[in-house]
Amino acid sequence: MANEENLKKGAPYRFRTGEQQVETARKGGIASGEARRRKKTMKETAKMLLDMNIPDAAKELRAKLKVMGISEEDFTYQSAVMVGMLNQAMKGNTKAAAFLRDTIGENPLLAQDEEESTLADVIEEAYRSRMEGEDNAE
Repeated sequence: MANEENLKKGAPYRFRTGEQQVETARKGGIASGEARRRKKTMKETAKMLLDMNIPDAAKELRAKLKVMGISEEDFTYQSAVMVGMLNQAMKGNTKAAAFLRDTIGENPLLAQDEEESTLADVIEEAYRSRMEGEDNAE
């Protein structure tokens, strides 16, 4: 609830010198940079983990990849995840199927938007230009 007591608590933060504002902004920038580095590090860590080779001790996982016809040099956690998603999709998991479709870049919703804004538009515009040219010639 707003009252005069609350306003008094904010008084030290209301009027700051230029140096104080610069120092506060600097601290905020440092904290923001650290957060960005942490997020980047998590992304890089995920990529590193997916690219790791599957150890020989994981015999069951290596056997599944071998049955799928994947060469031993490609025995990575990334290939294991994709095999797992493929198995789920073949069992009828539509989310796994959509994940695989989107991963290879064949989402029909995205492809439809691209087609409408490229080839179809170019053809239609060429047709209109030709028709207008013929009308002007008469």
